[in-house]
Amino acid sequence: MNRRNGFSIAGNVLLGMLLACWLARAYFLHSPQQVHVNDEGYSYAGRLIEFRNLLGNGYVSPQWCMHFRGGLGSPYFSYYQPGFFYAASLVPWWVSPLRALGVTVVGFGLLGYLATAGLVGRWFGRTSGLLAGSGLLLSVYAGNEISFRGDLSEFAAMMTLPVVLWALAGWLEHERLRYAACLALTSGALIVLHPAVALIGFVLFAVALAAFLLAARRLRPVLGAATALGFGAALAAFYWLPVFFEWDLVAPDKAFTDFYHYSKHFVGPLAILDPWHRHMTLPLTLGPVLVGLVFFNTFAMLLRREKPTPWRRGLLLFCLVAGVLLTLLMTRCSAPLWARLSLLQRLQFPWRIMSLVTVLAAVAAGCMVPWRRERLRAAVVGMLVAAMGVFAYGPTSYRLDPDTSAPANVAELMRRNFVPDLRDEWLPRGAARKVPQAERTRPSAGPGCRIEGFRPTQGRLSCRVTTDRPSHVVLPHYYFPVGWQAEVDGASVPLVRGPHGLMQIELPPKTAGRLQVCFSHTPMRRRGLWISATALLLGGLLCAICRRRRR
Repeated sequence: MNRRNGFSIAGNVLLGMLLACWLARAYFLHSPQQVHVNDEGYSYAGRLIEFRNLLGNGYVSPQWCMHFRGGLGSPYFSYYQPGFFYAASLVPWWVSPLRALGVTVVGFGLLGYLATAGLVGRWFGRTSGLLAGSGLLLSVYAGNEISFRGDLSEFAAMMTLPVVLWALAGWLEHERLRYAACLALTSGALIVLHPAVALIGFVLFAVALAAFLLAARRLRPVLGAATALGFGAALAAFYWLPVFFEWDLVAPDKAFTDFYHYSKHFVGPLAILDPWHRHMTLPLTLGPVLVGLVFFNTFAMLLRREKPTPWRRGLLLFCLVAGVLLTLLMTRCSAPLWARLSLLQRLQFPWRIMSLVTVLAAVAAGCMVPWRRERLRAAVVGMLVAAMGVFAYGPTSYRLDPDTSAPANVAELMRRNFVPDLRDEWLPRGAARKVPQAERTRPSAGPGCRIEGFRPTQGRLSCRVTTDRPSHVVLPHYYFPVGWQAEVDGASVPLVRGPHGLMQIELPPKTAGRLQVCFSHTPMRRRGLWISATALLLGGLLCAICRRRRR
């Protein structure tokens, strides 16, 4: 690499970092507790505090959250995607939660920028890659995710999608092992970051493989890519296996009814072409620069005298066709398909597909073929990026919430009665949302039972119990039928659902000892961890064997 190329790459990375920091500025320009107005409020900060606490207490794969709902607990991370919180937990824990969220947003933003720039730059040059990466970070929907919706998990998945596409394209072109390994790891990460984005994303990957097979008529790279994607799904089994097979232990259907029913969130077919304005209820537009570039690149390639290379033509054509189909999937004309496919309904909002449409549009906008006068093209790209920045100012603008501040620790989470779900969808089935204050704070004993020294810690409830007859203890914590075990001095005792859905422990007569109720993992999470570990081991062995054979 010569010095000029080195400076060019460094400048590209620096631009990506600056754009990512601009996107995440709400987390850095104010005090560590100040929250900007968004749909999630301080919810992500609260979840990160609990996630850190779980990791610190030895739960490498967190599920049960002891400090949610005022200390009554919740199986939240059995169902909610943990990927973003794993990434945010890599930030030193002395960094405040909001600052850690900002650092993580910057990291994913830079990742998305570099992957998009690399994908486009491979066939269209580094200048075109810069244009594509900038288009992604300066898009309306990317800004909307931070300043309006506050859905950081979806933002992270949106930024990871270009990495998967980059690895997929690299494998199909070169069939090198590093691309297959990257494809498996990043597709698995996509599932753990946001399963709704991953669901449509895997459909998109399947369409790309089918299109490549029809165009190139080469089966081996398609089978290799499908195998890598299968390994990616297996690596994420620790997350999706409990979601699928322990779904009925909570009430998730509440999140998909009434206002949240998919049928109420279709958008018009031309909504992505609408100009952005501040009073939009939910900004769902690509912005004029991205749309204009997509049309310009399409006509430029059609009118170009020399025949474009298959990869250039294929990348642009794939983005155009896939983008149109996904846009139609957001409209009411696709309602019969949504009605028939129950898994599709788990997207909750059809317009969530905009996260994929935006990525495809940014890639297509960057597919600007080289000009004879490259300096002129570079100058035009610079002006286009500046124009994107001007149009992005509105969608990324925010205002602080004067009445809300982020919590600092788990004790504050409990005092605030932190509830991360809007409709109690992750409340254990059969549990009451409202529990009398006396039963929320201390255990209650049945006839002939005495309780001393009740102490709740992460994943553990303990106290001393003494009975002179068959009795019971009701603990101020929600009952969940899997993952919890109750013992008195090492001897197992029955754990059942009590009043208001709280834990009730049945005690035999003449009991005297320390009662401990502990959470480990649910059966499906344990099996999922085994599947993920096996996939990681087999994938590593397969890579080693393939590498040895190539040598």
